[in-house]
Amino acid sequence: MIARTLSLLILLGLSACQPADDGLALQADYLQRLHNAVEGDAVVAFDKMALTQYRLPPRRERLVAIPEIRIGLLDLLLDVRRCPALQQQISQRNSSLGKQLVPSSRLGYEGDLLRTIDACLAHLAAEHEQALHITLSRLALEKRAQLPGVFWNALNASPEVERYLRFADQTLATAPDEDAAALDALAQLAAMANALPQTLPPSTAELDPLFFALHASPQGGQLISSLASLTHTLNEGSRLLEERQQQRPICPLGQATSRGRILQNIFVKYYAGGLQPYLAQVHQRGQSWSSSLRQLSAAAEVPAATRNYLLNLAGPEQSLWVDFLAATARHVRAWQDSLNSCGLAPGQSGWKGEAASANQ
Repeated sequence: MIARTLSLLILLGLSACQPADDGLALQADYLQRLHNAVEGDAVVAFDKMALTQYRLPPRRERLVAIPEIRIGLLDLLLDVRRCPALQQQISQRNSSLGKQLVPSSRLGYEGDLLRTIDACLAHLAAEHEQALHITLSRLALEKRAQLPGVFWNALNASPEVERYLRFADQTLATAPDEDAAALDALAQLAAMANALPQTLPPSTAELDPLFFALHASPQGGQLISSLASLTHTLNEGSRLLEERQQQRPICPLGQATSRGRILQNIFVKYYAGGLQPYLAQVHQRGQSWSSSLRQLSAAAEVPAATRNYLLNLAGPEQSLWVDFLAATARHVRAWQDSLNSCGLAPGQSGWKGEAASANQ
């Protein structure tokens, strides 16, 4: 008995440590109240297992094989004595630390290396060092051609990016913190991907804040979970409204009824006053997020597994984002049809913009 009591206390303590998912709670409360108002069939609860369809592919399927370019670096080090910045870059890469660069740092290093090569080429042209100029020009072309692959490895091997693009256990809070830094970082990375290889990537010092912004934000994964749960909630709500209209219209004579007034109250108090503001916040974040993901999916040399995953989240046809937009539009139409049939919609004579005081 004592052991059982202790086990129960531990479980209660663990559950108390879990932060409340007020986004899901808001959706569940809205659906239950709508269900009571239309007296419909039982509501199907959102199953978090549905989120597994938005699981990232294995990292090995998202990485790009980049061949090592060997050009006789020792000889090059002796020959580029007139280009000390390039000599320093090559020495850095050959050091023990340089050989252990994380993929995001490798992207910054390749940008810095190409900038120093370009500066050295200008110097060698002025000095009429034709042989070395040809060697460095060839190296620059090969290095530039590898930049898209280096970029994708920087993203796909980055735990910061993986965390931001992996669904979370919780949805966005009903009053989420600002996420502008992470959304801006994602947009910058998407623009970078599409500018390569013509435009060189920035230095590691400029790249690190972008990856840190994604690491610091839990809202990328929460947004995925919110889009999925809201799509389910909206479609369930639409089903309740549509089935009631088809089977037992709330206002069969086209005039307001007591049940119609209850439904109007649900609309004003719990949809327009509760769920809709949450929808607006999710939509606002989702617009920037989905635009960046579509831009990334169209960038050069994107690995097939990465492209398919990005399109599954935010593609222009069948995707999490498109399903959310469709569910939102369907729910608006379902409310319009139901309230219009009672003369209780905004703009009609029976419209009341404030909810009744009684709980529904």
